[in-house]
Amino acid sequence: MKNLLFLFTLFFCLNSYSQVKQDDPFAKMDKDYQARMDRMNQDYEKRMERMQKEYEERLEKMNKAFESYLKKGFTEVEQTENKEKVAEVPKPVDQPAFDPKAEEPVEDVAPIPIPSPIKPDIVLGEADAFSITPMAEISTETKEYQQDIEIDFFGSIASLMIDSRMKSLSLKSVKPHSFAKYWDDFTQTYYQIYIQSITDYAQQKNLNDWGVYQLIKKSSEKIFQSANNREMWSWAILNQAGYQAKIGYNNQTVSLLLPFIQEIYEKPYYNINGDNYYLFNTRVNAKNIYTYTESFGGATRKIDLHLPFSLNFTDPSNIVVRKTTLPDDEVPIELQMDKTIIAFLNSFPQTENSVYLNAAMSGIVKETLLEHLKPKVDGLSETEAVSYLLSYLHHSFEYKTDREQFNREKMFFPDEMFYYPYSDCEDRTVLFTRLVNDLLGMDVVALTYFSHMAAATAFSTPVEGYSVMVDGRKYTITDPTFINAPIGAVMPEYEKYKPIAIKINNDSRSNNMWQMIARSLEEGNEGKVFISNRQLAENGNYMLSGWFTDQINIKGNTYQAYGGTRDLWYATFDGGGELQWFVPVNCSNNAFSQAFNVGKEGNVYSLINYSGSVNMNQRRLARSDQPAHLILGLSSQAYPVLSENLDFEVPEGKKLAFYGKYKPDGTRIDLLSFPTEKVTFDSQITVDSNNEIVVRGVVGEIEGFTKEVPILLSNASFSAEDQIESYMKTFIDQQYNSHMVALFSALKLLSLNGGRMSGMTVRNLLNKNNPDFYKRNPKIYEGLLRMQFVINDAGVIKVETYKGQNISLFSMKIKNNSNLQIIQPDENHYDIKFLNGVQVGKAIVWYDLNSIQLNGNTGDMVFDYDSDHTRKTVNINEVVD
Repeated sequence: MKNLLFLFTLFFCLNSYSQVKQDDPFAKMDKDYQARMDRMNQDYEKRMERMQKEYEERLEKMNKAFESYLKKGFTEVEQTENKEKVAEVPKPVDQPAFDPKAEEPVEDVAPIPIPSPIKPDIVLGEADAFSITPMAEISTETKEYQQDIEIDFFGSIASLMIDSRMKSLSLKSVKPHSFAKYWDDFTQTYYQIYIQSITDYAQQKNLNDWGVYQLIKKSSEKIFQSANNREMWSWAILNQAGYQAKIGYNNQTVSLLLPFIQEIYEKPYYNINGDNYYLFNTRVNAKNIYTYTESFGGATRKIDLHLPFSLNFTDPSNIVVRKTTLPDDEVPIELQMDKTIIAFLNSFPQTENSVYLNAAMSGIVKETLLEHLKPKVDGLSETEAVSYLLSYLHHSFEYKTDREQFNREKMFFPDEMFYYPYSDCEDRTVLFTRLVNDLLGMDVVALTYFSHMAAATAFSTPVEGYSVMVDGRKYTITDPTFINAPIGAVMPEYEKYKPIAIKINNDSRSNNMWQMIARSLEEGNEGKVFISNRQLAENGNYMLSGWFTDQINIKGNTYQAYGGTRDLWYATFDGGGELQWFVPVNCSNNAFSQAFNVGKEGNVYSLINYSGSVNMNQRRLARSDQPAHLILGLSSQAYPVLSENLDFEVPEGKKLAFYGKYKPDGTRIDLLSFPTEKVTFDSQITVDSNNEIVVRGVVGEIEGFTKEVPILLSNASFSAEDQIESYMKTFIDQQYNSHMVALFSALKLLSLNGGRMSGMTVRNLLNKNNPDFYKRNPKIYEGLLRMQFVINDAGVIKVETYKGQNISLFSMKIKNNSNLQIIQPDENHYDIKFLNGVQVGKAIVWYDLNSIQLNGNTGDMVFDYDSDHTRKTVNINEVVD
């Protein structure tokens, strides 16, 4: 039924050009539809007022409860001495070199067993780099208090905004009653103004939680002179942003105490209710401190130091050049490095090895390096390519221990390898494992010995040498510090030692295992099965989800999509790539998984946007006649453990944000919703340190899932060209960028369920409205014409290309049957989310394209690509003449 009305409309348009009369069925349809929309809008406004009031009352109740608790909740806590991150014995002062004469041939060495238990260091989650919780939209009443501030963020200017009344906040005395009074005064301001501004800045720059903390810290230094007021304001902001920060005091000094997911070294801490709270305030000399145990009701997160996304700082005036030379090359590569990134990385406290091993490179360093390295390894076997990278690490970097270079332990992030003049074994392992995974797509782990770190790589064929077994897979030693050592060689002093393996998030789409899994699913099902989400679990399993159409066959089992619609599926593969289970989720209309994540015990969680009924294993999970959301959780054995139906009714063009929290067994902890006019966050699922599931989303986020074309097609003379031209007039009147006018008009049509256009439509529009376009932009013109057919099918837009050939457009490579979605955060922006089949790059290196953010006024296009979400801004005027 979903497209029947649309097909009837087309048939009517093609076969009857008579004028619309009183008995026109479309006129009655439109009238009935408009009446229903009017009723929904009236109900919606009343419901939104009630939701907003309930949300504000709830927040006020939480704030008052915390204020009362602060007056009497402080007790004395003893400080625990800081831990130093040191090796059991000193690292070698000189870089060890391989001696072929001393090496006995190793033909078939049994894998060295790994001591158990091994802490799995897998980075979970494909979420924002920071973890600020969602909030209600800022009231228009705040405008009179909004004040711009600029802070120096490690050499780059961060333009933020605060409530001007915050500047007058002051702690009267260092006593619990004064802390409570400060909290009350703080909550009377519109602190949301500042939180929203740092949220926007963190999203733009891909900052993690540590970056958010540094923004707050530097803002406090800008706003307040008093050290105590800085600590108090930072504490209040962090709590309202969702972080479980605490304050403590001793004598007349207030100190901020920070909780981290990871262990922190070289900082004193206090153990409060089993969690370590670290002290960064150097003004505190006393061993004991007075603090409190319970947390603010709205604070649920600890600071996560993982840096999964590429930092996005690209100011040309802030660039410094470093050089690196590849094996057998005489001319070094010049790497442009941003000084803000280096200074920010240097601000990190010393922490667990997994943080550095899983960190992303900055985009500009990664792309330059890979563009030069890829031609060197193309065509080589796995062993030849790995040997080339080992040679690069052995000979292109000067060796010094951290103690010699910094007089302390300091493990490098990948970028820092090129910035500083010297590096040691840990630093080389960080860069080597990153290159093996990103460049070669091979799985790799880090190995720690009592005074050394090396790597081990999983080869697809047997390789001679020392090896270890991790999750049932053989990893052969590849030491990037042991000069001239071949694959499989171990420094003599470590030959009998059993190393500890540190897992690395080998999550690159180019990874051999992911590619093998994708091929096994798509074999015999080409054009019918699509992968939309994939993630590694802590136990080493590969977790995936997607959708399928028609009939597919997976490992001998046949699955049929319900009534020709788009059905969902979830699957788990073990560490060796063998299918453990595949489960279809049938939908009577259409459905799409807006968010996906994996729990710590191998559970799978999904936020499903659907209409109709949703069934699994002949069991109904949910039903709604209107578009709704289903939060679905599957156990590691594919049994439903969480199934919550959210059937908020929202009129077309309106949006509603929601936030839910659940225990691993599916028990609801919290659920709230609030109206929003602007989408300020992506729908996502995160798993916190307690293995509790946090879900946030937006009803009405995906364009075309609810809005249908027929409502706009009452006129019998409708055509895609006419409709786009009518949109163009509107955007021209709004003074949009001239090139964005046509693009926004096409997106507006395609954002409707059933909206479609062809290459012929594009050609006719260009020839009519811009007859010289093909002369000035021949490659773009050719690429546009090769998009044979584009259609929105219930929120998923499919691109069919001419003769199934790839299309080149704006540095993009678009494959046949690519899929995307359109999101409109506000009236001046469109976001295009690419689900599969689209890459961006140059002739040498191509990256999967995640999304493009379009600004109708400025013409800016922000490309988000690769698994580390590298970002690059290009103005449409630079690529279109």
